[in-house]
Amino acid sequence: MAPFDYNRDAGVGDAHVETWWDYWQIDGRGCEFLVVPGHEDDPRLIRGAKALSGEPRNVPPELCDGGPRALLDLDTPRARAAAEARRAFEAWQDFAKAYPPVRSASEFRARHFADPENYPRAQALEDFRTQPAIAALLDTPELEDLVGDDPIANLGEDLGLLVRHAVDEVLPSNGLLTLDGRWLDIANADRRRYFNDYLDALPADAYAVRVLYHG
Repeated sequence: MAPFDYNRDAGVGDAHVETWWDYWQIDGRGCEFLVVPGHEDDPRLIRGAKALSGEPRNVPPELCDGGPRALLDLDTPRARAAAEARRAFEAWQDFAKAYPPVRSASEFRARHFADPENYPRAQALEDFRTQPAIAALLDTPELEDLVGDDPIANLGEDLGLLVRHAVDEVLPSNGLLTLDGRWLDIANADRRRYFNDYLDALPADAYAVRVLYHG
């Protein structure tokens, strides 16, 4: 992390630092990178040896905590996320076309907040759930698992936007420390998109490494 090691040397408010940490170690902790097939044994790949508990880690050959950007398979998880988003969107559209149009739960909540005395929360929830398509969805567990219990809010009406958001969400973790020492919290859609664009723009030999930190 040196020379940009913010172990209490800088704090929130610094122009280039949005967080700091007490300690850190190399550990993908469930966010490991996929390795480009055929390069699983490349010595440049990084795999942390121990978990925070001190127990040995056993990182599968197809995964790593980091390495040169060219050895990291960034596209496969994105493709999977895009396919899953399309599958959910199309499944819901096909299912819902047999029913009257559906309103999101947020519309009923807004009505409740505008007039809580005359339109209580329980009534708002009941009105949302008794919409024909939602009632049918709640009786279709496999589809509900795929699209959630509020598909309008979860999926929206723009497939392209849904896919882009799904793709952007796959790789980012909580923060990004750039090569020029900017530490950025990845806290919204714009930052997740920046995270992805930044990784894609890295030189092929630049290292990207997952670290687990305590701040």
